[in-house]
Amino acid sequence: MEELRLYIQSRITVSSVIEVIIITFLIYKVLMWIRGTQAEQVAKGIIILLILSPLSNWLGFTTLNYLINSMFTFAFIIFVVVFQPELRSALEQLGNNKAFKQVFKKNNRDRARMMSDIGEIGKAVGNLSKEHIGALIVCEMNTGLNNIVDTGIELDSDISQELIENIFTPNRPLHDGAMVIKLWTNQIRAAGCLLPLSDNRYLGSELGTRHRAGLGISEKSDAITIIVSEETGTISYTEKGTLTRNMTPAMVEQLLTDRFMAKDDENDSEKGFFKFRGKKDGNEEEKETDIDQ
Repeated sequence: MEELRLYIQSRITVSSVIEVIIITFLIYKVLMWIRGTQAEQVAKGIIILLILSPLSNWLGFTTLNYLINSMFTFAFIIFVVVFQPELRSALEQLGNNKAFKQVFKKNNRDRARMMSDIGEIGKAVGNLSKEHIGALIVCEMNTGLNNIVDTGIELDSDISQELIENIFTPNRPLHDGAMVIKLWTNQIRAAGCLLPLSDNRYLGSELGTRHRAGLGISEKSDAITIIVSEETGTISYTEKGTLTRNMTPAMVEQLLTDRFMAKDDENDSEKGFFKFRGKKDGNEEEKETDIDQ
């Protein structure tokens, strides 16, 4: 017994404990990234194969064991192909970490003009909501959206209420697509853009294409998307795969102000993930829909 205790003590070192903690954390993050996605089912299949491999060897199923081991030979390629969306999301989250943001922090922002642009967006969204005109406005943050801009018509124009409302007016050439706005440079980059649709199976049937597109781009970037429902006039926004509904123009302006006008990135964690109050069935309550749950 004493020899066993000494052996265990010799094996347990500070570096080994730190290593176990790091591996545990990485496994936890991977499970969180794939939760609620199609990759979750694939991961379950891989776990089953990991169990079947030693089991088939123990039972003497030579051919079955050979086939399973052959599949693991190409495991890396299979992993990259199947988990490509999740890997991209993970790398984007790493790049959006606050420590890296400090290195690439944007300077020389025209704060007065940005506040004016935010006000223009808020007024336009309010008018579109009153008229029940559908709109999809993507506010680019740190993740570049050049691939999305390439799918539409580049404008590179100043941000104005009149232009936003004009673009989304029905029967206009660009009213069906998404508008990409870059507040850092005070520009409407493009309109009529195509966004990736969310394939999350937990979405409600009442959500239309605009909402699914808004969620889709929020799952693949850190952009904030403002959505106006054509059917109900309801204003919503998406961020990090989360949909929040029953917004008001004032709430939209406050949201954009908190995200883009913070004095430094550390303030984002204090102001960032706030909740709004909205109406539902005549009762005042918080309305936030977390698609990941």
